[in-house]
Amino acid sequence: MEKITSETKIGVVKDHIPLKYNYTAGVAGDRFLQLLKQGKLQASQCTQCHKLYLPPKIFCKDCFSQLNEWKDVAEDSAYVYSFTSVKKEEGPRELIALVKFDGVEGGLLGRLKSSREEPRMGMKVRPVFKQKSERTGELSDIEYFEKVNY
Repeated sequence: MEKITSETKIGVVKDHIPLKYNYTAGVAGDRFLQLLKQGKLQASQCTQCHKLYLPPKIFCKDCFSQLNEWKDVAEDSAYVYSFTSVKKEEGPRELIALVKFDGVEGGLLGRLKSSREEPRMGMKVRPVFKQKSERTGELSDIEYFEKVNY
């Protein structure tokens, strides 16, 4: 193999690769998305080790049991695990967060509603769903997460 030793030898090729694909959410994902369409959050639960998974899975990652049980996720247990600010060329900045729920493995990505207070890790939030007529069975059915004032 030839080793490039000079920046002038580096070339750039611009092209377009058309990609067409179909993504299926799978059994657990499909049920999760249908529940979002109804404005509900549920996690799959392992009956052997009692772990909850959100997004739901069909097998426990620890004991490999099949997950057939579902449990409501307490929306008031949501908190910001991590976040970033995204600035598009046009428009205001958006805050995107990884939101986790107490006692649940995994988490959800979503927008944070802007407020005067800067977001922080550990900040309690709650999901705000789109109007029922606007929901389509996608993760974006959660319009945003907003700070909870206790």
